[in-house]
Amino acid sequence: MITIHVGDVVAASLAAAGACLACSIPAQTVRKFPLWAYQTYGRGALLLPLLAVMVGTLLVSVALEGQINSNAGLALVAAAAFLALVLVSAVLRFWVSHKRKS
Repeated sequence: MITIHVGDVVAASLAAAGACLACSIPAQTVRKFPLWAYQTYGRGALLLPLLAVMVGTLLVSVALEGQINSNAGLALVAAAAFLALVLVSAVLRFWVSHKRKS
């Protein structure tokens, strides 16, 4: 029998809120984001996509091996969550600053 814990409900609600937030940002705004990120954050903006690809690739390989519950798998999940949080905060900062100008 499958049991649902409080942490599962919290994770699902956060994922749903993040999906709603990501879908509410207009496509025209997202197209202008890479240039703004480079102008605002400098060369550090180029590092985030590279880290995200590396962590995502490692996370998929660990998940396919069935080792997601190991220490390394949990560390990769935490790293992916951190990178997603940094990316979402940058997109929100861009969106809010873009809304203030209009």
